Amino acid sequence: MPMPSRVSGLHPRHYHFGSCSPLSQLLPGSVEPPSIKGLYYRRARKVGALDASPAADLKKEILVNVGGRRYVLPWSTLDEFPLSRLSKLKFCRNHEEIAQLCDDYDEDNQEFFFDRSPSAFGMIVSFLAAGKLALLREMCVLSFQEELTYWGIEEANLERCCRRKLTKKLEELAELRREEDLLRQREACGPAVDSSRCGLFMNWLREMVENPQSGLPGKVFACLSILFVATTAVSLCVSTMPDMRAEEDKVSGF
Repeated sequence: MPMPSRVSGLHPRHYHFGSCSPLSQLLPGSVEPPSIKGLYYRRARKVGALDASPAADLKKEILVNVGGRRYVLPWSTLDEFPLSRLSKLKFCRNHEEIAQLCDDYDEDNQEFFFDRSPSAFGMIVSFLAAGKLALLREMCVLSFQEELTYWGIEEANLERCCRRKLTKKLEELAELRREEDLLRQREACGPAVDSSRCGLFMNWLREMVENPQSGLPGKVFACLSILFVATTAVSLCVSTMPDMRAEEDKVSGF
């Protein structure tokens, strides 16, 4: 049985058979089609720890560090998304412009640092490599939308089911904000004012009773209220005096 032999430049699991292979005897001159394994790896790949030096051509690729996770992305991949934050780094000419797009920059290693969610960025890297963008299950939909806005990725790139979920959440948020605004306006405007004649009279009467400083009618009403209370208190005190009780008893006896 012919033994497989390794071919340089291919993955260790990719082999080709020698000339003794029955297939090669039946198809002389046939060429094995090139393997497409590693296509997404060439578009974006994750590299090792901080102390490891990634094997990357930083003239053709960019090294980014997002929340401690390092990725190497070719500029050719980012050129397909010219409005993205990473693509804009290509046109930065000084440190000031770089500082406006990332949180820190290591000039020696040419590494760009971002203090953002590494999990959300992992989904975005998958989109840059594979062309499919989905929501992150363990992350709030609105928070993931903020991440997309930060990285300059359009929401229209989301898969249809994820985009529908995001739209529903945005509609719920908009409805909640409308209710809060309406409640805030009602609190600021106070109770509704009736413009009819009866409504105006009731408003004037309410203002007179509740606010004595509103005018002369309010002051008169306040004085009458105090006089009525004082008269009631005095009559109650007088009715408890012994002479008055004796007279009441005589009257009740007849």
